[in-house]
Amino acid sequence: MRIAELALRSLVTAGALVVAVAAIANEPYQRTASVSLQTLATSVDAPWQLSADEVSISLNPDALAALGIRIADVVGVSARTPGVPGLRYDVATYLASGKTVLEVMHRGTGVSSIGTGSLRVAGGMLLTYPGGRVDLRGFSLQGNPTAPIGMVIADTAGAIWFTADHAHFGFDADSTNVLSVSNMNLRVSARFAAALGRQELTGYPIGNLEFRARTLALDDAGIDGGTCSAPWPAVGLTTDIQLTYSNLSGFYDSIYAPRCGLPPLPGGGACTVSSTNGKLVLGSDASLRNAGQTAVAWYSHFSSNSPPYNNDQHPYLIWNLYRVDSAGRIRQIGASGVKHAFYSVNLNCGCAGANVIWPGCDDVYSVSSNDNGGGGATQNLAPRSEIIPHTAQWGRCGSVWDADCNGQMDAGSGAQDLYQYRMQVTESDMLAPLSTGAHYYFEYWYVVRDDSNIYNTMGYREIQPQKNGANWLVNLVDANAADHDFFAGPAINRWVDPVSPPPYAMNRELATPLGRARIAVKATSLGSGQWRYEYAVMNFDYAHAAIDPAHASEPNMKLLSNHGFVRLSVPLPAGVVATNLRFDDADNDTGNDWVATSGNGAVMWTASAPGDALDWGKLNHFEFTAGAAPATNSLTLVGAATLGEGALSYALALLGPQVSGDIIFPNGFD
Repeated sequence: MRIAELALRSLVTAGALVVAVAAIANEPYQRTASVSLQTLATSVDAPWQLSADEVSISLNPDALAALGIRIADVVGVSARTPGVPGLRYDVATYLASGKTVLEVMHRGTGVSSIGTGSLRVAGGMLLTYPGGRVDLRGFSLQGNPTAPIGMVIADTAGAIWFTADHAHFGFDADSTNVLSVSNMNLRVSARFAAALGRQELTGYPIGNLEFRARTLALDDAGIDGGTCSAPWPAVGLTTDIQLTYSNLSGFYDSIYAPRCGLPPLPGGGACTVSSTNGKLVLGSDASLRNAGQTAVAWYSHFSSNSPPYNNDQHPYLIWNLYRVDSAGRIRQIGASGVKHAFYSVNLNCGCAGANVIWPGCDDVYSVSSNDNGGGGATQNLAPRSEIIPHTAQWGRCGSVWDADCNGQMDAGSGAQDLYQYRMQVTESDMLAPLSTGAHYYFEYWYVVRDDSNIYNTMGYREIQPQKNGANWLVNLVDANAADHDFFAGPAINRWVDPVSPPPYAMNRELATPLGRARIAVKATSLGSGQWRYEYAVMNFDYAHAAIDPAHASEPNMKLLSNHGFVRLSVPLPAGVVATNLRFDDADNDTGNDWVATSGNGAVMWTASAPGDALDWGKLNHFEFTAGAAPATNSLTLVGAATLGEGALSYALALLGPQVSGDIIFPNGFD
């Protein structure tokens, strides 16, 4: 079994992990989560002395190839899965020498920093690159002095070639003195970047680091009894998970480009210096905080049927990319699948990592974890079509992992390569002429059951994708700002601020029983009585879902469909015909574009098939020109029908061509 499986599917703290909940008569689920912990005194930092069992290094073969790095030799492994570009990571597990000791500082059951000492392995690898080599045979793991919960990989002479951060850690369920550390971003060090002649690669993530180590002796600070407890979500209580930006492990969250390949994927080869049709995979670190009053379930899929919903409930992470071009038009140019979360490390709160995030606790995920790095033994990526986003329910039965609905993960299921369910962006969308004068916004958010505020569970960063030779790098715009260019809320609010919109613009929410959307509009005078109207419709979590009656209940619920909106209609004044009709969706496939018509007192766009719907987590851009000034108007959005229910129509008062007597004021409100 891989280290990650031990560390992430069964982690508990030192001592017994007990979910202790009083039985409540006639209640569908338990109301209170309470974990009884054996904790060490929490007033000061104290040391744990660790001796390693094994160390696992997973290297992204696409990143290696892009940087001209080759694995020339691997020795002393206990297990090895050779990497294949576009298909799987190279994973090597080494046994530790057992003669070295690493000090880990903790406060209570939470790791607070890595102390002195090192963990050395007997085996290792030899890496070569144009003009040199890195000999990591007999390498050691040490604490990173510039990152409190960070590591470095050093050769036998002490030279540092990799750094690591964004760790998940905890004690194994079957051994209270075995600490597993996993899902760490493995990054190119400043020394390695200099050797490659590319200092800008310092901090570039190239893989994943994991290790298991045994505590030689606990400190003598004494054992205290402690309890982390909170009620499960219930009426009158606030459940609130907030997305944050974090440097909790010594490295701020950021955005990365793990690989770029040429179609057909994944076997089409790597992007080249001159390629423009390659598919660039983008991903990110992610951090969050439980700012609410309730515990939130964080169970790995297929791990258990647990309270409070008697299933394997967990949050889901998605990410999107938008371009605002030099003319000010917004267009979505990338959309990921769904990352199924599986574990909360519970930082800064005195609680141990577990399958619950407690109020006041922080959690981090590395880009390596979100990219589903490693050897592929643990699958966490799947399509959005399996989720009812407004309720955060997962159709486990019939999913890509459980085709036969037996409640167990099918062998060989899930993503079949390193592109499937990732966000793929076509190179030309980030190259001139489209990139000239454009701004790019990377948006990401968690879908959390019972979350009281979806808008603080999402955020975005402005990025600059840059092609350097055959390689792609991602720079954060104004990364040195106090907020590291992290903005809470959705990217559509950057296009039109809902609180302080520019002249002749509005941004309003459409709230329905089936989920929420937001529609932003800009009207621009072209002179001679002509106006250009642009509408951006962002579907956050609206879905008209159909559930299989034969599998209607969780945990083995089967979702037949979950489509969003299929029509947008904007009224026109009598005798006015819209011209220059335009439509932009999240892909470059014109075959699934909505059909635009103008006549009978309206301009309308209609999806040709249910599969072309504006589904959750996506944005469509609509545009037309009309000889009518802006005024308050009533737009119509139509939600998709299902096999058992008809289409649903929703109206929203917004800015549009004047069909009544009053012209809108420049600030967007009459």
